[in-house]
Amino acid sequence: MRATLLPLTLSLVVHLDAQPEAPAPIGFADTLLFNDSLHHTGFGYVGPAPLFVQAWFPLGITMAGPVGRLDPNKLRFRDLRKPRLPAPLEPVYQQLLLRMDSAFLEYCLRYPVAGDGPIAYSPFTEAQVKDSLFALTTHAFHAELPLDTARPVILYHHGAQGLSDENVWMAEYFAENGFTFLACNFHWPLENAMYGTPLMWEPDRHSIRTMLRFARKLANGDKVFYIGHSWGAQEGWCTLHEPGLADAFISLETTMEWKTDSAEVLDKWPLVLDAITTHGYPMPILMVADTEGEPPFPMFKGVRGEIRYLDPKLPFGHESYTSAYLMRMAGEGRFVLPDREALRAQADLYAAMLAELLAFLQEQCGRPVTGPVQRQEDPFHRAISGASWSPGTR
Repeated sequence: MRATLLPLTLSLVVHLDAQPEAPAPIGFADTLLFNDSLHHTGFGYVGPAPLFVQAWFPLGITMAGPVGRLDPNKLRFRDLRKPRLPAPLEPVYQQLLLRMDSAFLEYCLRYPVAGDGPIAYSPFTEAQVKDSLFALTTHAFHAELPLDTARPVILYHHGAQGLSDENVWMAEYFAENGFTFLACNFHWPLENAMYGTPLMWEPDRHSIRTMLRFARKLANGDKVFYIGHSWGAQEGWCTLHEPGLADAFISLETTMEWKTDSAEVLDKWPLVLDAITTHGYPMPILMVADTEGEPPFPMFKGVRGEIRYLDPKLPFGHESYTSAYLMRMAGEGRFVLPDREALRAQADLYAAMLAELLAFLQEQCGRPVTGPVQRQEDPFHRAISGASWSPGTR
């Protein structure tokens, strides 16, 4: 990353590999979809499971041009969580936010990189630190979601106990490079149940299909892509063998990649193992995971499909695939940052990963590849369908 102090914005990482000119402005909008195949009951609501959708997209104007009817003020992180909803869904959404906040504290704020003991933020509470980070400015403006513009669309699926907006930097990075980026909740708040408890104990293919159908409409004939992290990647493997759902798939650390014991995998991830051993995948796939070794990943060697592998050469934590985990850097100088150097190293790899993801999807779109920037030393081990490749042989 950079040796200088980072600006206090949510996009403090992603522009390291962007073009030297100022990034194009991006819009943010929210909307509401329903999964009619899942029934949700709780907090006064009874009906189909609601999908609270967030979308980032290019505005198609320059910063020197007129903003028009746009709010001239950029959104803050907390503003991304203020959708206008029907009255029966307001309590459901508020309960979801409480659980998302609790997960953010537990997985993104409480512990240092590679540390087991909680960070002492005194005199601040964890809640105050969270509120301070959520007050940071994003790069997005409120705008109407364009329904008549052809551009590639990405659906992002968060991990177990994850957050719909856990990858704001990724969303903004892709929007600034010409993509529409969609995210939503794949969890619902349940009374007297741990956050992340599913409505049905099976892969939620219906919610993924609902979101991908919506993505197809937004794409207007352009490509549709799926990015999943952890459980979100597992859900991708269980679903995307169906033809026509996605034009490419990026799998970010399912946690199966370094496993060599098929009995253990069968016990812990039986549905994923069944999917990858019985189905073929009709789209290019990019797999990213830190296995402390070199790809291809043992459990995925026999998968039928075009697969590229990226394995970071330096340690890369499971939560480091999300910008929510890296947000603590923005608090430098205001509250304690005991793992400053380690966190910056994770952010550096995150930025390198974003450049790789962009290059992969630009290639799938048939567009000029603008990244990644050539580096003195390649930060990844690489392989493609069992053979190695270099950054210059795409």
